[in-house]
Amino acid sequence: MQNHHTKSNRLSHIAALGVMLVLNAGCGQSIFKSARKIDPASEAAVALEKQNPDGAISILNNALAGNPGNPKYLSILATAYAQRAGVDPLHLAISIGTKTSSTAALALASGSSSQFTAMFSLLPEATTQAITDIDLAISILNEQISSADRQPGDLFKTAIYMTASLVFHVKKLDSLGKGTLSTSDLASLSDADADAILNNLSSAITMLSASGVISGSSDTATAQAASALSQYSTQINAAPGTTNAEKLRNYLATSSTN
Repeated sequence: MQNHHTKSNRLSHIAALGVMLVLNAGCGQSIFKSARKIDPASEAAVALEKQNPDGAISILNNALAGNPGNPKYLSILATAYAQRAGVDPLHLAISIGTKTSSTAALALASGSSSQFTAMFSLLPEATTQAITDIDLAISILNEQISSADRQPGDLFKTAIYMTASLVFHVKKLDSLGKGTLSTSDLASLSDADADAILNNLSSAITMLSASGVISGSSDTATAQAASALSQYSTQINAAPGTTNAEKLRNYLATSSTN
C-alpha cells in the first residue's frame, strides 16, 4: 500500500507539471523561454546589422522604459537614429578624409580654397527627417549619457554625427540640389544657423582629438577627419566678415564657385 501511495504521488506531481507546461505554452511562453531573456542591446545590434533602424529604436525605447538612463542602450539608440539618417560614422570619417585630401590637392593646384560643398555627396538628401534624426543622435550622446558613462567610441561617434549635422544643415540650403550654393541660397542662412554650424564644427574637432587621446590610438580615419575639419575651420575663420554668418556665407560662396 505504501509503495502504491508513493507511486500515486509521483504520478500526481508529473501530471501537475504537465499542466503547468501546457498552461505556459498556451500563454505563448515556456518556463525555459521565460528563464532565458534576450538582451535588448544584442537584439538591437542584430536589427542594425539587418539595416532595420526602426526595429532597433523600438527595441531600445522599450528597454529604456524599464531601465531609464542605461548608457549602453542609449549609445546604441543614437547609432540607430544615425543609421536611419543614412550616416555610418566610420564610413563617413574615412570618406571625409579621402574627399578632403583629393579636393585639397586640386584646390592647391588651381590656387583656390578647398570645396566644402564636395562633402554634400557623402551624405543622403538633407530631408527634415534626416536632420531631426542626426540631431537627436547627437542630443542622446551629449545630454543623456554622462562623461563617466560614455561607451567606447561615443566621443568619435558624436564628433562624426556633429559633422554630418553641419553638412546636412548646409546642404539643405542647396535649393537646386546641384552641389552648389547660389546667392539666394546663402541669403537664407540665418545667423543662428551659422552659429550652430560653426559650434558643431568646433566641437567635432575637439571631440575627434579627445577620442584619439582617450583610446591611445592613432587611427587613420580619426586623424584624417580631424585634419579635414580643422582645415575647413581655418578657411572659414580666414574668410572676410565680422560675424560667423558673414564669414560662413563668404566662405561657402567661394567654395561653391571654385
